[in-house]
Amino acid sequence: MHDVLVTLITVVAVAYVLYLTLAWLRRSRPDFTLGWPVAVAFAIRVLIALLVAVSPFGDIGASDETAFLREAREVIDPAFGTISWTDALTNRLHVFTFASQYFVLDSPDVALRIVQGGIAVLGLTLLAAAVYELAGPRPALIASWIIALEPANALFSVVLHKEPNMMLASGLVALGGAILWKRGTLAALLPLAAGCLVATATRPYAGWFLTAAAAAIVLHAGVRHWHRAEFRSLVMVATVAMMAALVAPFVVRASSGEQLTDLQAHQEATVAADPNSALDLEQVDYSSPQSIAVNVPQRMLDMVTRPYPWQVSNLSQRLGLLGNLVAWAVLLFLAREVFLEPHRIMARAGPLIYVGAFLLVAYSLSAANAGTAFRYRTHVIAIVIAVACTLWATRRGERAAAPAARPPRLAPLAPAESSS
Repeated sequence: MHDVLVTLITVVAVAYVLYLTLAWLRRSRPDFTLGWPVAVAFAIRVLIALLVAVSPFGDIGASDETAFLREAREVIDPAFGTISWTDALTNRLHVFTFASQYFVLDSPDVALRIVQGGIAVLGLTLLAAAVYELAGPRPALIASWIIALEPANALFSVVLHKEPNMMLASGLVALGGAILWKRGTLAALLPLAAGCLVATATRPYAGWFLTAAAAAIVLHAGVRHWHRAEFRSLVMVATVAMMAALVAPFVVRASSGEQLTDLQAHQEATVAADPNSALDLEQVDYSSPQSIAVNVPQRMLDMVTRPYPWQVSNLSQRLGLLGNLVAWAVLLFLAREVFLEPHRIMARAGPLIYVGAFLLVAYSLSAANAGTAFRYRTHVIAIVIAVACTLWATRRGERAAAPAARPPRLAPLAPAESSS
């Protein structure tokens, strides 16, 4: 009875937070009507959470989930560990969330999954709002429906892992970047900074790359709004501060010998753990900055295309095939839009492209097998869906507006009547 009651309370509380978020977004966007896709997205994730609680889908995230839940118990009961609330908040934000639910309501696993699903849907809602800022209400609605129903995203949204927090972080950075890009409103720096903090507190290496993406957005937006003196000065100060305080330390650490050794050791250890696994990716050399530059493009291709259908071997991997098909279809559609007008893609979807590109590099460096890459890819594919919808809508909108912008053609003069 306790677990049922806590689960119901959790569903109502998360649904109310999503409702308040939509109401807040509609205050300045009257035609931002995403109630149905958000409701369906949350309902699907609640259903998956209930199904996983009854009959888990294979071994998706099982070992990591056990470790994270043990850490959460150590937070609320220090006698069993050394993890403090402060350490969890600043370095393991996902663990802090689990610990908070344990502490407040002694939540069962299904309630933990529902909160994770709600966090993921919140991030996807913010991502749809970013599409709205760049392309309008219709592409935002289309993007929100596709992301809501995308099977891999729905499944990994309720795994007790870092993915939901990273979806929220990406949504915050995308929305802040889109507002800054289109409106030139300096208040957009707040969601940008919040997204960087959430990502860094959850998955530090991805957080640094997301921070670099935010800095690139701010710098590019400053160039776009260079005619405004007050905006120019404030944006340049903010850009320099962000790059100096956040990006520079990452660049120094990433290029150091110790970090490169750890990165290479991670690749070798993953392959050695199961050299005959069908999901293993080819080991690559990350021992120097030069080898990273040479090898990371291959890993990026692996990230967005694998596992292939003939590589799956259990239920969870077979379920992932549907996600693969969706990912490949979206990537082909994006390639088409880029091919049609490549010179306009940054002007139309620059903030989303920066976020997607930096996250793709971050996760490509970290992924050493197709199973992990499949989970990481959910973040990149969500951004790709947003970019594709934005490019498609803005291209069609500009083409439709072009004839109206041309001056009307003058009718030919009638021949003069002959006088009688």
